[in-house]
Amino acid sequence: MRRIMPVLIIVALLISCRPSVPAGRTVIISVALDYASPDDGASTLSNPPNDQRAFMAQTELLASASGERYEMIGFLSENERWSVDGEERKWGKADVLSTIMGLDTGDDDLIIFYYSGHGSTDGSLVIDNDPEEKEYIAPDELIAALSAIGGKKCVILDSCHSGVFIQDTGIMADGEQFDDGRLASEGFASALLPSLRISLSSEVVGNEDIWVLSAATAEQLSYDSGSEGLVNQDRYGAFTYSLLIALGYDMEEDVPRLIRGREVTFLDLYAGIKDSMAEEMWRIQTPQITLSPLDLVLFSPTR
Repeated sequence: MRRIMPVLIIVALLISCRPSVPAGRTVIISVALDYASPDDGASTLSNPPNDQRAFMAQTELLASASGERYEMIGFLSENERWSVDGEERKWGKADVLSTIMGLDTGDDDLIIFYYSGHGSTDGSLVIDNDPEEKEYIAPDELIAALSAIGGKKCVILDSCHSGVFIQDTGIMADGEQFDDGRLASEGFASALLPSLRISLSSEVVGNEDIWVLSAATAEQLSYDSGSEGLVNQDRYGAFTYSLLIALGYDMEEDVPRLIRGREVTFLDLYAGIKDSMAEEMWRIQTPQITLSPLDLVLFSPTR
């Protein structure tokens, strides 16, 4: 009997940590900038607009097939043209944050925030780098905006130094970080004990309703394209390329794809990115995740 008890305990823990399934509506907010203006002081990034289009198309397909009520909001700066949901108009930091805080969401709703663009050394998302109109969304500003609304939030960042956002949630990831070329820890399994400590603790730790997946650690860069030789890799950021594959995107045909009955969770994305990203790329920009006692179901395609 004593041999059976540890197994029963593990099973009980796994059942208690099953993913939470959103039963309300899904809101997907996407921000992408290519910094094409030669006078804005930032290097041009060719792929964020493609990153956004493919991400929005794939997640819309998944949300629709999951039978969810969904809303898509896209902020884009491409070739010096600014638009919101395809309508040309200048937008900035205040527009992004006010859109988030203006959402009338409840506990059963899911908000997905995706960003593709530059990140500053403190992790801030660069919105406008014009010398006269510099605008950044700092990690604490985005986290505060998301914390002010109801629902579960998934933040996905394809930007340099985006691992700072993991720290800012208050729940530190004990995930994979390379130190002098050596792997410091081996995936989410290594974080099991601290995760259980969080789940069993009576203290509220950080923002328990926010999950963050970053393209890099706080010290690393995120690259506008990755390993050569992969089909259509030159069209997408190195991180987003693997993210799209993890979401089910058909990279061969370069079109959204639906795999019916395949549930997509937060940890699925992390595992899928690791599987598809070349090891040499993983070593120089190592995706990070928040450490949470629960996984988060993003999509459950049934149609």
